[in-house]
Amino acid sequence: MIFKFAKIVFSLCVGIALTSQVLAADYPKMSLRLAHAFPANWAQTKVDQWWADEIEKRSGGKIKVRIFWAGSGGKPTEIVDLVSSGAVDFGATPPAYTPSKLPLFGSTNSLPLVFTSNANAVEVTKGLVENVPAVQDELKRNNVWPLMYHTLNPYHPLCSKPIANIEDFKNMRIRGFGPFQPKLWASLGAVGVTVLPAEIYQALEKGRLDCGFYSTNLYSATKLYEAATYLSMASFGPQAAWPIYVNHKKWHDGAYPEAVKKLIMDVSNEATQRSLDAMVEANKNSLKTMVEGGVTVVEFDEMDKLKAITPDFLKMWVEHQSGKNLGSEAREVAKYWREHLKD
Repeated sequence: MIFKFAKIVFSLCVGIALTSQVLAADYPKMSLRLAHAFPANWAQTKVDQWWADEIEKRSGGKIKVRIFWAGSGGKPTEIVDLVSSGAVDFGATPPAYTPSKLPLFGSTNSLPLVFTSNANAVEVTKGLVENVPAVQDELKRNNVWPLMYHTLNPYHPLCSKPIANIEDFKNMRIRGFGPFQPKLWASLGAVGVTVLPAEIYQALEKGRLDCGFYSTNLYSATKLYEAATYLSMASFGPQAAWPIYVNHKKWHDGAYPEAVKKLIMDVSNEATQRSLDAMVEANKNSLKTMVEGGVTVVEFDEMDKLKAITPDFLKMWVEHQSGKNLGSEAREVAKYWREHLKD
């Protein structure tokens, strides 16, 4: 009986091994390149490395993805064009970095106070891609298609002075970018200052800025807590971050065999969830690192008042796009977005 059982188990193992070899044999040999805007040590970028490694692993080593980190494969503002032209196979960069090309899709990555959670940011962003024709047309026009999605943890001001209430915002110079964040700070009596990411540390250190504006895990990764030591718990909500793009035409017109597409999408869906899980852990660990590094956490007791006096940014965004003859498309996006916001 024992011998018979062992024989059955052995047969099953052989069968599984042979099946795996057959499945791996179905994949063509492919050497693919991913141009990435960010360094490899962030919580989200570690997930992107897992994505590349897992594709190689599940393909039996036949499909290899090499990642060019931190702009070494192309400037962050050029990556969409590089994917579109076929110069690289994949790209990872925020859509807000190319607002003239992706004004609709980029909205998810540029507006404060518009998502209720990281999971909701993914749900809305993915839903816009899958269900809103105006967004689909925009992606097709730029010849890119998102495969997986990242989010950013809720943003908080990290300042040289404590911000515990609305009054404390008055005249504070806070890092911002794009057309909407300056309006956020103006509504609170602060001043938005455009500073490139690489210059934020020095701007805080030299007094050009009073506050940075990131999530705790980004403050930790960039060491900005060394230059400003008061973390306000005033929360401006999470945002969508960067997707991993693929060339739209190649993806939809048969350049990738169906087995390869299925493999990449299976790994991409798992990576999206993995990124959400990583954000929870990153938030907890980074806050601990900052406190141990000398940061004081400042409780903020006027969140209801803050939300009441700051603009409706989704409405403001629609008005902004209307001035660019994208009013009907923007309203289509905003309608879907509001219908899928969750508490």
